[in-house]
Parts: sequence; C-alpha cells; structure tokens
Amino acid sequence: MKTKLNQSKLKLAIVSAMLLGTAAITAPAYALDGSLSVSASIGTACTISTTTLAFDAYDAVGANASADLEATGGVTSTCSIGSSGHIKMGQGLHAEEGSSDGTPLRRMVHSTNGTSFLSYRVYSDSARGDVWENTTGVAYTGTGISQALTVYGSVTQAQTDAIVGSYQDTLTVAINY
Repeated sequence: MKTKLNQSKLKLAIVSAMLLGTAAITAPAYALDGSLSVSASIGTACTISTTTLAFDAYDAVGANASADLEATGGVTSTCSIGSSGHIKMGQGLHAEEGSSDGTPLRRMVHSTNGTSFLSYRVYSDSARGDVWENTTGVAYTGTGISQALTVYGSVTQAQTDAIVGSYQDTLTVAINY
C-alpha cells in the first residue's frame, strides 16, 4: 500500500511552522513600570529579669543591734530604642498594715511561722535614700541593649522580736511604658 502525500498541503504545513517560529522569535515584549510601597513600625517592647536580693545572717543582738544588714540584688531590662517609662517595685507579699504603693512597708515572713516577720527596705540608690516603690518607680530610656540596675536593700536594725529561722518575700517588678 502506497501512501500518497499531497505536496501542496505538506509545503503549506512547513511554511506555516516556519512563520509561527519566526513570529515567536520576533514578537515584541512589553514592560510597564510600577511601584510597591513598603512599610513597618516598631512598637515599644521590653524584657526584664532579676537577681536575688539575698541578705546574709541577721544578728539582732550583735552586729545588727545598731546597724542595718545590707545587701544588693539586680534588675536587668532591655527595651526598644527610644522607648521610655518607669521600672516599679511592688510592696511584697507580706507588707505591713498601712503599707502603700507610694510608701511600701515591706517585710519577710518566717518559713514555718506565719506570724514572725523581719522588716526590710529596698532602694534605688547606693546611699539608700530613695525607696524603690510602685508609684513613680525608677525612670529608664530604652537603648536596645541590656541595662542593669542595682537593687540596694537593708534589713532594719534591732529587730529582736524575730525568731530563729529563714525568712523570705517576693516583690513584683514591672516595666511601665
């Protein structure tokens, strides 16, 4: 069986394929310019950590009969550059009656006797003149890097009514911005 090809149709197919290939190569490309807006914002953000204010042994009838027992702890904060606010410190879990956010009367409680207390104070300065409280607090300005503040503490002298044993309290420390 012989297949007969129609030469004119074959030629037409070849020419059509060539024209399509040429058209694809020489077709013009169009481009338009536009713009894309990009934006971001940075909000105030902070982190805070603390180191324990740990007093040594308190001796109400000896060394601490006439001198407060002193110790230091720390508050470290990292806040966004340009942020500002105050680092405030609460009254503690066992504050005396009459204590307030502006004038905290802090005390530690005995570990096994909930009626025995040891009074103490927390300050923001080494001279122990500025009580660290929960109304104004200590001002800060964010730098984007970690900033350490020393917490100065003292256990009031001559507390002869405190019983033998360990005492503790917990203070809430907050950054307000």
